[in-house]
Amino acid sequence: MKILLLAMPDAANNFHRIIKVPNLGLCSIAANLTNHQVRIADLVLVHKNIRLWLKEFLTEFNPGLIGISSMSFQYKSALEVISICREFASEAKIVLGGYHASLAFAELTCGNAPPFDFLVRGEGELALPALVEALEGAREFAAVPGLSWLREGLFSHNPPGEILDVKQLPLPDRNGRVLDRFTYFNRKMDCVETSRGCTMPCTFCSINGMYGSSFRCYSIDRVIADLKELHRRGTETVLLVDDNITLDAARFRELAEAIIKNGLNGMEYLVQASVAGIINDPELIPSLARANFTMVFLGIEAVQTKNLQFFQKGDIREKTEQAVGLLRNNGIAVMGGFIIGNPDDTSEDIREVFKAARKLRIDLPYVQCVTPYPGTRIREELLEAGLVTNTDDLSRYTGFICNVRTRHLTNLQLNRLMNWENIKIFFSPAMFMDNYFVRKREKGALKVLLNNFELFRGWFTGDQFRSRHRF
Repeated sequence: MKILLLAMPDAANNFHRIIKVPNLGLCSIAANLTNHQVRIADLVLVHKNIRLWLKEFLTEFNPGLIGISSMSFQYKSALEVISICREFASEAKIVLGGYHASLAFAELTCGNAPPFDFLVRGEGELALPALVEALEGAREFAAVPGLSWLREGLFSHNPPGEILDVKQLPLPDRNGRVLDRFTYFNRKMDCVETSRGCTMPCTFCSINGMYGSSFRCYSIDRVIADLKELHRRGTETVLLVDDNITLDAARFRELAEAIIKNGLNGMEYLVQASVAGIINDPELIPSLARANFTMVFLGIEAVQTKNLQFFQKGDIREKTEQAVGLLRNNGIAVMGGFIIGNPDDTSEDIREVFKAARKLRIDLPYVQCVTPYPGTRIREELLEAGLVTNTDDLSRYTGFICNVRTRHLTNLQLNRLMNWENIKIFFSPAMFMDNYFVRKREKGALKVLLNNFELFRGWFTGDQFRSRHRF
């Protein structure tokens, strides 16, 4: 069967000059679709004239099955893509998957007839091949794990599939990509997954809704084999896309040492880490530096006790200072992730977050507004408290647009304060003093500055960093 897997074009516009990230999940699914002709298209690389590009590709390839992966803020685009596919590949069956399908399946399959034929909840590596078998008559639709399908005019929801043993998964198949111009500061980049899932109880996160409270690791040898394949393909930058790699700090250090041992530290590495996890092993950060990890996205989230408690993070303020200091002292850039707009936030609370970013000497502050994503506990809590100001237009759920108010600030006040404080920090000369990107003579400092002119527009419109793709 000819199978087309599509990732949506939406991307938060604040880093579009800096990084373009591929959808690794589709490559992982493709590796399990043996004996089929699979093509993968990340529409973020098409960007403009998406309808024309899809028309030409669908007409030429003529797929029998189209799989569409969508986050919540991308679902509006997913509907547009489905409409185009119906027009130019009318015989193809369409299946929706990804986070939004998994966490909002009940809403997506009730009421008027949904535009897709099937919906897959949870991990797709085994579910999609099983659906293909069902389409070819080799198994019953009722036997496909996690499948939602139309039966007698109504959608029937099969039991969810078991959490996968990732050690049994083959290496991702990137050969099916029809677009492959992913970059980080104009250097060829790609992604690797070394573990999947997270056991932390953070109320704002969708991961537990997708995978349950699980943490599963690939073998180090398997990760090294994948990195060798990327090196062979000419990759210069590798983004580790693990949900929480530092849940096992000793294993992470072992991976860093394996990178060094195998001579793979000629590629640079980017990773997301928790504050507590990255300092849990005192030898981890020095090992990361030797392995050529050049930037860590550090999930700081909050600086006030009340908000750390609200997120169920524990008091990590002292550990945050320690983690940032150790990373910077080892020559690793720190992107600091913060969340504002929590229920009891005042103007001073939000200013304190930006003050903390300056005091910590974060190289790239990444401040988002708490977002009530479908399937998260925080959505339920904020809806019950009457603090969600936009419940339906999920295209605004990017993290950079405020969709809530606090008990002390209106939505407009919150959005303007967030943008004003961002303007102050990003356009301050102090931001560029001893900054990693300046010290390394990256063009990134200028690119970050150019991107953040968008904050002025956001102050007036509350619509900052919207994806600029065009159909």
